[in-house]
Amino acid sequence: MTGLLQHGGLADNVIDHRLNSRSVYMNPISRFIYWNMNYHVEHHMFPMVPYHALPRLHEIIKHDMPAPNRSIAEAFREVWPALKGQLRYEDHFIKRELPATVKPYRQDFHVSALGGAVAAE
Repeated sequence: MTGLLQHGGLADNVIDHRLNSRSVYMNPISRFIYWNMNYHVEHHMFPMVPYHALPRLHEIIKHDMPAPNRSIAEAFREVWPALKGQLRYEDHFIKRELPATVKPYRQDFHVSALGGAVAAE
């Protein structure tokens, strides 16, 4: 159940983990069983951070992340239509919105995930 929430329906072949991973708020029991892997973007960005420190890491860097899904149910409401879309079009994916103050790492590596052309800097 939780494995599908980690990357389901998100962009492939992008370097920025904020665009291809999902964090989901869960109840304390689910978080314990899942070893805090619901903070999955944080886990991919900082893989050496131990599971018990992921909630604290999330609080420190959440201003630099896409908004997490507010529940498991909300995440599945996002995933299912995307998976159905991928059955019809293999390049279909959910575009994660980054905060306006954030610049994705190496935009040129994942132009399609950002929705078009990259502006010259």
